[in-house]
Amino acid sequence: MMKQPHNNNRIVAILGCALLATSWNVVRSDEPEPVLISAAPPSCDNIRDYLDCTSEGRQEDIVFVFDTTGSMGEEIAEMRHAVIEFAETIADAGIDYRLGLTEYKDFPTAPCGESGDMPYQVYNEGVLTSDQNEMKGWVEGLEAAGGNDIPESLLAALDHTVTDQQWRPDAHRIAIIITDAPPHIDDDPCHEEGNTLDGIITTLQLAGVVTHVIGPDKEYLEYIMNQTNLVFESDAVLRIANKTGGSFFDIDEIRTGKKNLTDILGTIAEQISCTYHIHAAFGYQDGELNINTRLNGAGGNALPHIDGETQLTVTACRQDGSICDDYELTPETVGAKTNYKHTADASAFSDPAELTDFSTLVKVCDFATTTQATLHIGDCVAGVTPAPSEPVLEALVEGINAEVSWATDPFARGYTLLYAPYSCPMSEVTLNNVAAIPLGLQTKLGSPLASGTELYVAVQAANCSGPSPIAVDVEDCGGSSSLGEVHIP
Repeated sequence: MMKQPHNNNRIVAILGCALLATSWNVVRSDEPEPVLISAAPPSCDNIRDYLDCTSEGRQEDIVFVFDTTGSMGEEIAEMRHAVIEFAETIADAGIDYRLGLTEYKDFPTAPCGESGDMPYQVYNEGVLTSDQNEMKGWVEGLEAAGGNDIPESLLAALDHTVTDQQWRPDAHRIAIIITDAPPHIDDDPCHEEGNTLDGIITTLQLAGVVTHVIGPDKEYLEYIMNQTNLVFESDAVLRIANKTGGSFFDIDEIRTGKKNLTDILGTIAEQISCTYHIHAAFGYQDGELNINTRLNGAGGNALPHIDGETQLTVTACRQDGSICDDYELTPETVGAKTNYKHTADASAFSDPAELTDFSTLVKVCDFATTTQATLHIGDCVAGVTPAPSEPVLEALVEGINAEVSWATDPFARGYTLLYAPYSCPMSEVTLNNVAAIPLGLQTKLGSPLASGTELYVAVQAANCSGPSPIAVDVEDCGGSSSLGEVHIP
């Protein structure tokens, strides 16, 4: 049966004035205002007292990016048991985790690497595992060999870690680099895929991958450059860690016996075991982008600001990759609550037909987390700005309480909830009694309903270029992802 679009011209007219507005505000949280918990004065020594260390609903995807060139034999040997202890620590915290592995050496062309080298290998076709022994089996198969020159293909390995590993949509993403070498410098012919250091850092930021590094420190690499004719960026691996919210650990401390790989991975596991929550709001008006963010920890309470130890950075990139910018947020504390704010000229991102990807990176002491959003910056221009797509709707009923929620569309400037009496096959009783509730940019609505209530519910997104379609199959009782049913017993 062909699906018949339902005419909602009356509803579109209700929204017409709002859709022509040149400003919008997207709030990423509807939680209550936080209240600071009572505890010792906040510092990095007691920050765990303020963090959310509960595991319910938490997902962590962790990928090891392992240099397996000829000098890495000791680290490979220790990793075979260290990865088990690492996984057990996370499992004991009750976290739903997955592990992955990306191995790398270098491109197999002289003078970059040896003929048997590979620039990257994503294990298990990118399918992450919750089986500690499966991960151990991958590590046991690693062999220290090859590499040729000192720099390796780390940037290509990170690029494919982001794109080829099958990260879960709702999981926190973590990469752990283990290497004793820097990446090749930008424009080096050994970058056969054209990667650059800043480009890979931006890729990691936008993907929300907090990247820890166990690697060579700057002073050691500068010494190597002074002793050879090689040129590379001595602080490259340190920059990767710092710019993505990760921690840096000097691999020389493992090789001199000051630390071991197991202990370092244990420290990272402790950082993973506790977290906090980012609540970000983005607003656009008169060419300016306004960012307002707050942090909640244990029990939904405010996470206190610690001078010099709380850093918030928002990275914005047009989806075509032509323009990127970083914004450092400034704390404003009133009473127990700190908001982090920034106002920026958004003209570079104001193309009416382009979307902008945002990644908010927060690091408090050694604990980092990120959140991502895709937004349409700038004015809505009829016929130029794409009309929003059909929202995918979910209707849930518990007792007499009904809740309707839907996926957002970054081009939408407003949503309308439509509801009508239920009939199947769908009859004029339904089609002639459609009511509408304009909801702005709200993406969820809940309410108690009378016993015996039976409704169709649908959501329509709209902007200046028009509304999203609502396609229904009359004989199939609706049959659309944007149409839901509510039946109250």
